[in-house]
This record gives sequence, C-alpha cells and structure tokens, in this order.
Amino acid sequence: PATGLFISLPEDRQPALNRLYIRLGRMPEPGRGDEVVVTEGFAKAHAFRPGSHFAAILNGRKRDLVVVGIALSPEFIYAIGPGDRMPDERRFAIVWMSEKALASVYNLDGAFSSVILSLMRDASEGEVITRLDALLDRYGGQAAYGREDQTSHAFLEHGLDMLRNMSRTLPPIFLLVAAFLINVTLSRIVALEREQIGLLK
Repeated sequence: PATGLFISLPEDRQPALNRLYIRLGRMPEPGRGDEVVVTEGFAKAHAFRPGSHFAAILNGRKRDLVVVGIALSPEFIYAIGPGDRMPDERRFAIVWMSEKALASVYNLDGAFSSVILSLMRDASEGEVITRLDALLDRYGGQAAYGREDQTSHAFLEHGLDMLRNMSRTLPPIFLLVAAFLINVTLSRIVALEREQIGLLK
C-alpha cells in the first residue's frame, strides 16, 4: 500500500503559486469530488492514466477516486514521504483534489493545513517567518521555513552545486590527460622516425 499527501485545488482555476503542469489529462471539474490529479512519477509507477480508478482512505473512510490528470509541480520535484530519505514514487503519492471536496471529507470548511507565501521584493524573509510562527502558534502551526529549506529546492540546489563543481574540476583533468597522451604519441613518432629526421637535417 502507498501513502499520500492530498492537496486542495481552487475550484475553477490553477493555484496562484506552484501551478501544476498537466502532462496528461485535465484538472478536476468543479463539483466533482471523486476526481484527482496525481504526480507523474506515481502514475508511472502504478501505470495510471486519465480514467484510472483507485481507492483511498480519507478521514477513516474508503473513497473511490478517478485520475483525471497527471501533473508535475515545482513544489514536489522530489516527493519524499514522511520518514523517507529518498523519493519512492511507488509508495508515496502527491494527490490534488478539489478544495470543496477535500474540505467536506474532513469537515473543515475554510480550514488549511499548509500555506505557501510569495514575498514582496523588499520584504525580510526572517521577519515574515518570525511573525508567521507567532501568528499560527496558538493554532498548532509548526515552524515556517524559507525556500532554501524546502525539500525540492534543496535537492535541486545540491544537484546544481555538484554540476558546478564537476564543471570546474573535470575539464582540466581531461586537458591534462589529452596533453599527456599527445606527448606520448609524439615522442613515439619522433623515436620511430629518428633516422629520417637525421637525414633531413
């Protein structure tokens, strides 16, 4: 069995931040509580296509859901489940569902469990995080964090850092090896043609 993170979508539009890139299919239609969009990796691991059905336990109740879209999300380039160290696309899913449908499943109309904010150009990230933590503390809010600590962003930055380091170290190594091989080859040619070179002199 797999576990998943269910994320609500506005009824009639894409989210303002972290818009989904629909690779196949479409977004859930307004008023359809059984339609979902899943991540591409999870869909491939389970051979899901638009029209595929699967069962999920939400708030203690089993629900039959239909996949209407397969998507990529900038927030979940690396989807890592709770307690996992690496992405496991077979055992962990990101599932997007209509906001109204998800709210009715949990009887939490108007509630939210996570918030994503975009800062204005001159805003201080540290100050915003401090104020958010103070504001949401009485509601059980956990520590807010900046983009640098977001999982997908951290994985991408780490990968780009590795590529930068490789681009600085590998080319000189290849050039040194090439110069050594050319030197060896030319030395052998000169040694073999020594008599002809002597005659030309």
